[in-house]
Amino acid sequence: MFGLVLDFELSNKPKYIQLYEAIKSEIESGRLSKNEKLPSVRQLIGLLGVSKATVENAYQQLMVEGYIESRNKSGYYVGDFEFGLMTQKAYSPNPNPPKASRPKRFNTDDAEESAFQFGEWKKAVNRVLEYETKSLLSYGEVQGESALRHEIAQFVHQSRGVKCAPDQIVIGAGIQYLFSMIAICFRNTTQKMAFEYPGFTKGMFVFEDLGYEMARIPVEKDGINVTALEDSGAKMVYVSPSHQYPTGSIMTIKKRLQLLEWARKNDGLIIEDDYDSLLRYEGYPVPALQGLGEGAHVIYMGSFSKLLMPALRISFMILPKQLMERFAVLLPRYSQSVSKIDQLALAHYMAEGAFERHIRRIKKIYGRKNQLLVEAFKTIPHPGIALVGSSSGLHVTLSFDARIDLKGVTYECAELGIVLESVAGEQLGRYVVFSYSGIPDHEMEMVVEKLVRVTQRHWHP
Repeated sequence: MFGLVLDFELSNKPKYIQLYEAIKSEIESGRLSKNEKLPSVRQLIGLLGVSKATVENAYQQLMVEGYIESRNKSGYYVGDFEFGLMTQKAYSPNPNPPKASRPKRFNTDDAEESAFQFGEWKKAVNRVLEYETKSLLSYGEVQGESALRHEIAQFVHQSRGVKCAPDQIVIGAGIQYLFSMIAICFRNTTQKMAFEYPGFTKGMFVFEDLGYEMARIPVEKDGINVTALEDSGAKMVYVSPSHQYPTGSIMTIKKRLQLLEWARKNDGLIIEDDYDSLLRYEGYPVPALQGLGEGAHVIYMGSFSKLLMPALRISFMILPKQLMERFAVLLPRYSQSVSKIDQLALAHYMAEGAFERHIRRIKKIYGRKNQLLVEAFKTIPHPGIALVGSSSGLHVTLSFDARIDLKGVTYECAELGIVLESVAGEQLGRYVVFSYSGIPDHEMEMVVEKLVRVTQRHWHP
């Protein structure tokens, strides 16, 4: 039971040191039991009348020394060890010393806990379960529920300038699943697939596994190298023009028009991945490539995983009208991969304005995180790390000097829960994608400091 009372005026020590020492004493004396839950930061602020920084600094010091641990989405707990051993005077031949607490882990690619209002989502799900039970007794539409496709068509037109009708939309469980649909549809007529390089590696895997020859097309500062694409002989190309993955670059209007002209002349097909372009923190979101070409020659891809929550595996593609007949033959061969309940709930969530409110909210939340991250790298620089593409999305790209053991850095950071996704592409330097969406604001600088410290250990100047 936590009943700590402190008079901070009795000592000249900083308040966080006094709080740290008081809690440490409670643990060592056994008055706080192992695995006992400690008050939250907010509760201690109210209990002791101190600042948030005082409590966080005290808890951080206790975690560094292994007295307490932070459990994801649960709170702070006393460490799991025997307190009596700490005051034992005599030597014991088999003392079973306490196990050192594991270092604090950061799930850096999780969604921010406060970003998603589960109450609004629960209302949408409950509405489906209460009023649409009869519709849940059937498997549903193979392209996805018409109510959701209607909402998506409206949303992408208003927010991204995409031109389509609901019957051009196909819903699936994740971008890779939809990629497999495209790859299967064209594998008898197309042998080569072009991808931005460096680019979306997991997307490349889908086409490679289905027998496609890959053409890796270099990415320039203003987008994919269209001349190299023409020389490759490929008739299909993947691009992420509004926020290139992983470099963060934006395809210029000149390059977009060149790409559309390439598709027109060669009867080619462009797969446009618009995975997180709404989360742009400098200026307005860049309009979609699909809208420039009146929807011809472009398959537009979108996902709700980044915008809502990763556990909601709902993605969609918008097909050009001239491909509808071709896909109409393929789609009935496969079952719809997304839960009908989730589809109908998302349709309600969007129709009632909750999705638009959510987008406004997360722009503020992740915009603040982005700013804190950029400032942290300025405060704690390393000569071997360069920050690239930091104005959009839920990740930044880090370029590492050749004198750094990048594999060692990636592995050691993974042990700490710091997600660094290695990306090939030697012509542009050695990149990793650093996801930061799951880092609490007050821990941003600490995480960057850990990353820099790990890098320093693998730095061989």
